[in-house]
Amino acid sequence: MATVERHHTWLCAAELTALAALAAATLTLLPWAEALRTTVALAVAYLPPRALYSRSGHCTAAGRAVLLLAAVGLSAIAVPMLYHATVASGATFRMPCLVGDASDYYNWALAHYDGSAVKPKVTFWGYSVLIIGLWRVLGVSVIWPVAANVMATLLSIVLTGHVAAAIAATRRRRTATLAMAMIAVQAYFMSQGAQMLKEPWVYLAIMLIALSLVPRPDREQGTANSEQRGSLITHHSSLITMFALGCFILAAVRAKYVNFVFIGLIMLAVAGRLRQWRRYGLLLAITLLCWWLGMAMTDHYTVMQQVNNVTGQGGMAGLFAPDGVYQHLVGDYFRHPVWHKLLLLPVTCSAQWVIPFPWLPQDEAATWLSVVPRLRLGWYVLSGTVIYFYLFRSWRRGWQWAAWAWFPMVCFAAIAYMTAGTVSRYILPFEPWWMAMAAVAVMGSWRQRQFRVFMAAYIVFMTVVLVISHHALMAAT
Repeated sequence: MATVERHHTWLCAAELTALAALAAATLTLLPWAEALRTTVALAVAYLPPRALYSRSGHCTAAGRAVLLLAAVGLSAIAVPMLYHATVASGATFRMPCLVGDASDYYNWALAHYDGSAVKPKVTFWGYSVLIIGLWRVLGVSVIWPVAANVMATLLSIVLTGHVAAAIAATRRRRTATLAMAMIAVQAYFMSQGAQMLKEPWVYLAIMLIALSLVPRPDREQGTANSEQRGSLITHHSSLITMFALGCFILAAVRAKYVNFVFIGLIMLAVAGRLRQWRRYGLLLAITLLCWWLGMAMTDHYTVMQQVNNVTGQGGMAGLFAPDGVYQHLVGDYFRHPVWHKLLLLPVTCSAQWVIPFPWLPQDEAATWLSVVPRLRLGWYVLSGTVIYFYLFRSWRRGWQWAAWAWFPMVCFAAIAYMTAGTVSRYILPFEPWWMAMAAVAVMGSWRQRQFRVFMAAYIVFMTVVLVISHHALMAAT
């Protein structure tokens, strides 16, 4: 008991120290009023994930430390982003200087909130509606949606621990803590989770769906006792609610991904030999409803455009065209027939797995926000544990378990097929799912010679690939 209290004291002291450091950093970079708002917003964003994790059955002091460090890391990305979008650009917190998708989401929200911006073209406007909702309560500022994104990313990290604990056979607490640490060191994942993008909400939606679909023995075996059966129904109801929430969020912010959910449900139902057909029928109906809602929350996206995404038509070549050395490998990718694209899947999947490379293009200025996404050492090492899991552990618990485990990899391959593997940002929502499985592999295999040899060989192979890629790109430029 004394040890637990000591850990709690140290963690509270660390949280207060982190809060003081955040306040100092914001006061250094931002006007005092905005610095206060930013500090409070990021502190409040930390509280719901902290509360959710503290009430979980696998909460540990180490896990709380991981969550705190993740919050600090996200703040270290969010605060400079706010600074560059406002003070450094001569802009305001009401009308920040944003670029790309971030600018479109923000201006769409402003256009509908008070008409002070020209309405841009936004594919799915669920994220912008969320921004408007925050403004109705807190007032117009870029701070609030950024803080909300930090909260969503931290919740995804907590859910990564939940998934790891749910699928671990033993040592659930340690496995959950390890999974949280493994996703928190993924720099690209974290960098997108603290900016004005919809990625954090896709992260959260995917992890809600992943946790709700984890195959559990009690679902297949049933219970004879009526009291147990009643509690089981309640548990199933909460999982269905979690699934519906994940699907709704996904449909609102990026309805394209809901198509993957259909595939996953079919995989799980078939792998379970349709024994749970009523449950999967209900989940399919929920998914269909969410997909319809998502397609209603768009200004221009259509079913035909989804077909064009798969067939490579509708401007796909302009959006995702390979260039440089990579173009020589895949050719005029979007004009290839289906069979040719399928043959190129090993190439496109490999490219998607390793980019963005850990170096900046020669014409790009090095800033904190441009460097962070390329601090990819965590991915280059830990992705080997994911591959190890798929090769040696994903088939050990039956077909339905394998279907659940392989679903994110099917999504990964589908994204590589549709985009020629040129946009690895689209696979970031599946990284927490992979890290949960990787943590299970590490906890169960790290003492085995097979695992150590595989990881050593993988790291050497990845190093060689990066060196060759660097020299090839430098020669091409």
